[in-house]
Amino acid sequence: MEMWDTHVHLDQVHHLKDTVQRAINCGVTHWVLVAIGPQAYYQQSQCLKVLAPLGLRFLRSIGLHPEHPYSLNDIREVARLLEQEPIAAIGEIGLPTYRFLTRQEFNRNWDGLYIQLGWAERKNLAVIIHAVHASTEPMLRILEEFPNLHRVVFHWLKAPKEIITEIVHRQYFVGVTPDVIWRQRDQALWSLLPPSSIVLETDSPWPHHPDKSVSEPADIAELIHYLNHTFPNQRDWAWQTTLNARRLFNQELPEHPSQVNNRAM
Repeated sequence: MEMWDTHVHLDQVHHLKDTVQRAINCGVTHWVLVAIGPQAYYQQSQCLKVLAPLGLRFLRSIGLHPEHPYSLNDIREVARLLEQEPIAAIGEIGLPTYRFLTRQEFNRNWDGLYIQLGWAERKNLAVIIHAVHASTEPMLRILEEFPNLHRVVFHWLKAPKEIITEIVHRQYFVGVTPDVIWRQRDQALWSLLPPSSIVLETDSPWPHHPDKSVSEPADIAELIHYLNHTFPNQRDWAWQTTLNARRLFNQELPEHPSQVNNRAM
């Protein structure tokens, strides 16, 4: 069974070939490559040329990250890339939490967010949302203005219980990281999520474990091992999270392993 890491910043990954090979050896063969702007997208394109012989399977996403400043030229360049490149998702986009914005930056981010959500709606693309803590509820209110956007994922979500409940009610997806193995906050989040809403991600190379300086997509295999042993009666978590990822990114859905086994008998 394949495994997915639905949020990787490929342009920021060190020791690229070794990182990819470790993930493939662990079965984490499908990655969603998230570019936070045009420059990151072009850098990832160069990385992919080097990685071509390794057989990595990937989808690409681009968006203007709300925690990073961007210009009108960046918005225009993303629009151009969307017309010319095989892009599966817009993101990560959303509302900032961790930096102070000037009025001009706030207005540009607000306008840019609406523009990018409009692109996703018109092109029927998935959306990867960055909106955590106090930003999550305003983001939900904005999404109410885009009723045709259904394939939405809240990346590495941190939010109050009632907001998580609303996200689940709207049938949006939630990105769960390896933090759920050891962090009580993320375990509380997990307890509120139906299996059908969960996709797995590392946000690689952003670190999770206190003893590791970086994360990598191979960590998804450890996370699935943890889930299968902690919640063994609920799901085959490799299959469930693969199914969810394929639904989110509008890919062909996998057969359940039992169906494959029955055909082989």
